[in-house]
Amino acid sequence: FFGNVVSGRICFPEKFVNSEITMEDGKHYTVLRTLHVEAENSSPDDLAVFMVRFKFDDLSLEANKKLSMIPAPFLMGMPGFIEKNWVFNNETGDFQGIYQWASLEFAKKYPDSFIYKLMTKRAAPGSLSYEIKPKTELSKYLEGLQSGR
Repeated sequence: FFGNVVSGRICFPEKFVNSEITMEDGKHYTVLRTLHVEAENSSPDDLAVFMVRFKFDDLSLEANKKLSMIPAPFLMGMPGFIEKNWVFNNETGDFQGIYQWASLEFAKKYPDSFIYKLMTKRAAPGSLSYEIKPKTELSKYLEGLQSGR
């Protein structure tokens, strides 16, 4: 983690921040922030997108927007992590994390991580679900959601 910070490999791109995206189920979300860690070039065929959706059990949407960066240092140090977009739905109060992983194997390991287990403890019962999209480049995927394609 500290090596990434000192080396300047971590950035917070603004490209999608405050953009509205429409998920495949028709629900609208707004991108709150993006965290990106420079990684070695991966082939688009190796990349995978991991999406998790949930509702927090006992904190408001506004409180969770503020607290959502707390686990970021752990995330930045995970092998294969490239990017996370924090997105929320103002109408339902749902949160979604949309991640780029260097490979399908890394994406599949994420649900076994400390961070994911912490998320499941904070999620309202029955509200948490996830999906993995292999061979998917996150920026292109978000562009498609942004334009409604």
